Amino acid sequence: MSTQTQKHEKANIEIAGTDLLFRTVSLNDESPSGGQLAHAAGFSATQYVCVLQLRNDKQLEDVRTVESVSLVDGRRFIIAESDRSYRLAMDGETLDWPNRFITAATIRKLAGVPNDKAVYLEHADTANRLLAEDEIVDLAEPGVERFRRGTGNHPKEQTVHVKHLGELESASFKVAEAMTLQAIWDRAYQEIEVARDPRDVFQSEVQGQPVNLMDYLELSLIEAQSRELCMKKFEIAPRTGGA
Repeated sequence: MSTQTQKHEKANIEIAGTDLLFRTVSLNDESPSGGQLAHAAGFSATQYVCVLQLRNDKQLEDVRTVESVSLVDGRRFIIAESDRSYRLAMDGETLDWPNRFITAATIRKLAGVPNDKAVYLEHADTANRLLAEDEIVDLAEPGVERFRRGTGNHPKEQTVHVKHLGELESASFKVAEAMTLQAIWDRAYQEIEVARDPRDVFQSEVQGQPVNLMDYLELSLIEAQSRELCMKKFEIAPRTGGA
């Protein structure tokens, strides 16, 4: 009488962080739990990890530590250390994301937006804003950020350079020409990783001289350049003197 040894079939899944660079990992379970998936991604049981399943129907679903999921529904997972998730909506479908910040390029990958479609950030009171591919959106703002795909050419971009004169830190990053100076200033703090001081002043460097931009923050970059208020170099200057 022969005996048979039962073999566990390896189940290949794909795991990525918030960079969406997927790698293949093998499991011995076709219905792993969130805890098993986090372990497969290299996280320990003491770390707070957000596990999201990117389903075949393009939905992104949260997987709890003790919850099991079927790999039939999708073999791609986004797993990242995070103490919370942030909700956004793309074309009316809600998604949870384990990072406070997200770019249009990431939304495009998550939602499967084709390259011939643009990504817009919806606004209730103003026109929807066409996003540059690497433009960063802060999901911690009040309310649910809503995005949609639409027609239109990708916005023209420029690389700007911002220096914090107080901290002596600087960063270079791409922005859409249609981005306002206010939005560029806001993003500069994220890129430089310096806290905003309410006394800070945003200014440009034109021909070696500082130009105060505080009265022009609603202008787009291209509009400000056409008025010769700036080129591509900006500075955050700490305000000195009296109150």
